[in-house]
Amino acid sequence: MTGKIETVVSKDPEDIYIHAAAFPVNYAQFYLLDRNLHRTVHPQPKAPGESHAGILRTVPGGAFLVTGLNSGVTDLTVSVHAREPDPLLWDYEDAVEVSLQVDTETVHVSAWDGGGKFIALPPMPAGAGWYRLRYHAPHMDQAFDLHSAVSIDAFHLQIWAETQSDPEVLQITSNRARYWLSV
Repeated sequence: MTGKIETVVSKDPEDIYIHAAAFPVNYAQFYLLDRNLHRTVHPQPKAPGESHAGILRTVPGGAFLVTGLNSGVTDLTVSVHAREPDPLLWDYEDAVEVSLQVDTETVHVSAWDGGGKFIALPPMPAGAGWYRLRYHAPHMDQAFDLHSAVSIDAFHLQIWAETQSDPEVLQITSNRARYWLSV
């Protein structure tokens, strides 16, 4: 894994925050996977089992997360919660939610090519089953326009156990996120 990973336990001992500075991004994407670390998620519009909120899409066992930066490194915080956390709308331009069903309690964040670039998350609090993902994205347009490996992004993915529900767009202000909602 490129970059420094630090684990910080919040005031509520049931919430765990993992911050990865310099997490690698290729083709403006990275993944959350419950099985094979080297597999990629290729969501198709209206594919069976897909949940779609533009910059965050899921298929059974995995999620596809979009960044503004095409290739380089970005900051990523993943927080695993015992119950639904408050959204962080004041800190981010775009925020969306989808449901994800995982087959195991072991979930990883993986770079596009796998290649050993991943973050192992703590066991999912409810084991295998349904979870809600809330993805917060900043500066998508500016990062896309940079055409640089220098990131101005700092993403936050919140995860908690919850029954399956429809995708939800909480806030979209960037053109990149609007584009991904349309495809």
